[in-house]
Amino acid sequence: MTHKNDIILLATTIVYKDVSRTSLKQPGVIKLLYLAAAELKKNPVLNIKFKKETSKKNLRTRNGVTTLLDLYARHAAEYNYTHSFANQTDVTVLESTPEILNELIDNENNDHIHLIQTNALSGAIENFLRNFLNASGIICNNIKSLIESAKKIQAIFVAPKELYNHRTKKIYIGNI
Repeated sequence: MTHKNDIILLATTIVYKDVSRTSLKQPGVIKLLYLAAAELKKNPVLNIKFKKETSKKNLRTRNGVTTLLDLYARHAAEYNYTHSFANQTDVTVLESTPEILNELIDNENNDHIHLIQTNALSGAIENFLRNFLNASGIICNNIKSLIESAKKIQAIFVAPKELYNHRTKKIYIGNI
């Protein structure tokens, strides 16, 4: 059984990191983001602390890299950051966590792009980000501040594999 923090970490990684080389299925991504958002809502305090930064010097440039956050930000910009894509009511995910994880990656069509800009995907991303930021103690009053806050966290977010790959003395102890 998958631990709730693992689901949140996976969702965060999918939103913040470049997943363009992975054939993710959009319905699976949407369900995963809603599942992670529901876990964040149940456990609103994650004790995630982020250093308040007033300058933008720590924001890194990701030339040509598209993340789900970038996709959502582009979609929100089309509406001048005034339109919320998130459902006003809670979305209930009926599938179990293993079922969602099994339908997340399309192993048969590795070259097929499955993630396209839709209201459903943008709504799932927005819902996850709101809950993630709330659990981090960051309250956003509008879409623009939501995206700006999420991008600041994206700039400092490091996935566990990146930590391993950038160590100088590596000792492999197994999968995490």
